[in-house]
Amino acid sequence: MPHEKPVILCVDDEQIPLSLRKSVLEKMGYSVLTANSGAEALEQLQKQHVDLVLTDMLMPGLSGVELAREIKQRMPGIPIILFSGVNEVPEDVRYADVFLSKVEGPARMSAKISEVLSQARKLAQSG
Repeated sequence: MPHEKPVILCVDDEQIPLSLRKSVLEKMGYSVLTANSGAEALEQLQKQHVDLVLTDMLMPGLSGVELAREIKQRMPGIPIILFSGVNEVPEDVRYADVFLSKVEGPARMSAKISEVLSQARKLAQSG
C-alpha cells in the first residue's frame, strides 16, 4: 500500500535550521522526521520507512557525506540530498543523489526534492 505522503528524514546538528526545514517541508505536504546526528539518522532508518534523506554536510561525528555512504551501503534505494552552506561541491559527493547549497533557498530545495522523489518512484515502478 503506497504511503499517503512521502516521508523525508531531515538531518542537521543545528536545531533552528532543522526546525525551519521541517516546517517548510510539512507545508509542502511531506511527512518529516528529524535527526540531530548521522548516528540518530541511521537508527531512525532502521525503525521507520523513509522515502528520502535530506542531510546537512558539516556535522560532528558522521558528516553528511559519511552518512550518505552508510545509507547507500545499507539501503541503496533511498535517495539522498546533501545540503551545505558551503558552495563548493565536496569530493565524495558521489554517495548523494543531489548536492544543494543552502544559499539556493527553499524554492530550489523544494523543486529538487520533488524531482528526486519522482525519479525514485519511476525507478521503483519499473524495477
